[in-house]
Amino acid sequence: MDNRKLKRYVALIEQKRSLEEELTATKEAMAELDEYIMENMLESGTQKITMDGYTVYIQRMLWASGANGQDALNQAIIGEGYAELVEPRVNANRLAALVREYDADPTCLHDEYGLPILPGDLKDAIKISEQFKVRARKTA
Repeated sequence: MDNRKLKRYVALIEQKRSLEEELTATKEAMAELDEYIMENMLESGTQKITMDGYTVYIQRMLWASGANGQDALNQAIIGEGYAELVEPRVNANRLAALVREYDADPTCLHDEYGLPILPGDLKDAIKISEQFKVRARKTA
């Protein structure tokens, strides 16, 4: 292995961590100013302010979620004629966790690639793939 490339990789990890820390600090500083700017713009009735090539403005966004659980929400949406908004879904993280549980089970059979063989209809309904990534952790 070329140690120069490994050294460059480790240097990039350190640079990434440093930039992420700087970004976190920048976001925190902006969040502290957000309230002040919003309050002053609302009090003065200002729609937008242009400064140093940026236009600062307040954007209104509406979000919606179920007030009484998913089933009640689904029934209300369907009842009001918006059935196209309701979709059955599987949580990808929970599905992956289920597959990892099967994989860790000592009684689980594995295929020629080392992937778990799932029981019943799950075998054909779930596609299992592996992903490998190089990771690094700062040593003490």
